[in-house]
Amino acid sequence: MDDTTARLFEWDGCPTAWASLFRALAARIDSGLAPDVTVVSMAADGTILSTSVDPLRDATPGTQYAMLEDYQLPGSSCVETISRDELVEVARLAPFVDVVTPVSSPSRRLVFKHYEDGDAMPRIWHDIQIPAMLSAHPNIVSVQHLVVHEKRGAVVGFTVPFIPGGSLLATRTSRTFKLKWAKQLFHAIDDLNLKYGVVHHDVRLRNLMVDPATDDLVLIDFDRAAKPGGHGKMPDCYLPPAVESQLPQLHLPSLSLPTTPPEQARFMGLEDPDVYAAIIEVYSLVTQSPTGDTWIKGDGAYWGQGAIDDAIEGPWVAHPDARLDHPALDYHAALVDWLSHRRQGGNTRNGPPPFDFADHMPVPAADVVKVPNYQDPLDPYPSRQPPSARTIPVSGYKYFRRDAVQHGRAVVEWARPASAALDRTRTLLATGKYAGGLSLPQGGKEAGSAAISVTRRSKRLAARPRRGGCRGG
Repeated sequence: MDDTTARLFEWDGCPTAWASLFRALAARIDSGLAPDVTVVSMAADGTILSTSVDPLRDATPGTQYAMLEDYQLPGSSCVETISRDELVEVARLAPFVDVVTPVSSPSRRLVFKHYEDGDAMPRIWHDIQIPAMLSAHPNIVSVQHLVVHEKRGAVVGFTVPFIPGGSLLATRTSRTFKLKWAKQLFHAIDDLNLKYGVVHHDVRLRNLMVDPATDDLVLIDFDRAAKPGGHGKMPDCYLPPAVESQLPQLHLPSLSLPTTPPEQARFMGLEDPDVYAAIIEVYSLVTQSPTGDTWIKGDGAYWGQGAIDDAIEGPWVAHPDARLDHPALDYHAALVDWLSHRRQGGNTRNGPPPFDFADHMPVPAADVVKVPNYQDPLDPYPSRQPPSARTIPVSGYKYFRRDAVQHGRAVVEWARPASAALDRTRTLLATGKYAGGLSLPQGGKEAGSAAISVTRRSKRLAARPRRGGCRGG
């Protein structure tokens, strides 16, 4: 399972055709799918037809993790480093997203975002780089740690503060949407686009939280963010063309999953996608529209330009179920005022030079080996020539995990217990391994104060002390 699963219900909970397949696969995995299974064959209704343990059929991509020095964080960055085995798993929020607590600070809660899929490298690159440069901004999530592998020192993920209470999407019918939060969203977008030269590309209700300590809106998830003109490119597009053309083609099975947010699908060619997204989301919270009937499913035309113009022109009428702390007219007036100042101040095309950071993660050099070409002994027309050798990668940006293991290359082991098999009475480290028989307090929700026999290697990045303005988690 990978983060594709989390994309199945992106657009206000509308499931896609793949949802039933992934539900069935997840249920089979949680019920005890053998760890050596490499292939699962499924029917269209999600029924498991067969499984295979043939290692030659294992299409798991290898994962290359960048080293700590590859992350070009400024000296004023608030980011620290922490080892993977210094984090205790508390809960699993989504694929590759966990709630954790540091061994050294059991009462502290963090969200640990990590990846085990090589194609996620470019997304996590921007998810770290951009918020790390803005850690003091009150409306942008702050990166707390780069999480490194306990032996190899490579960066396997990062942590951000855990913000309880749920997103604005999860609480749209239960939490009062305050006018000041709409204004804070507008201000954060202006800072990103016009001050720092960054486009978020995924301003959605699911990515908007409220910090209960400050009662401020917080924008999260920068994995689609880019410099102006980047348009939230997917992984391969982050690579230099010269490098991409030289990468080996693995011919991995592909899934045509709709992963482009609605505002990108409709306004990909316009210069202010974050502005259009903000209009859509604030309008929908106040008016409870679009509804399921308004969202046109299947053709990408979620919002027409006319609908955007109507939302801007108003007037807005609050839905009877909408929970607001001001009249709907005040929200509309705040939007109109913001757009007016925005037009006077410029847009993302003529804004200042963007943050000075690399568009892509440094591409690792691939280690290659020569192997004989396979010739099927049952081929009715076998070649008369002996099989020739071919070159395959066993490390780098794209390679198969099976090839690396077969040729003795080191890989990061990260076999975690299935969700259904978790023993919450024991201390489960972020490595996926239980810590030496130590138990959690009654209920299994706290990490406890017992000393865990883990070498504490947590340290701050060299010459990057935490500033007074940094926000803690």
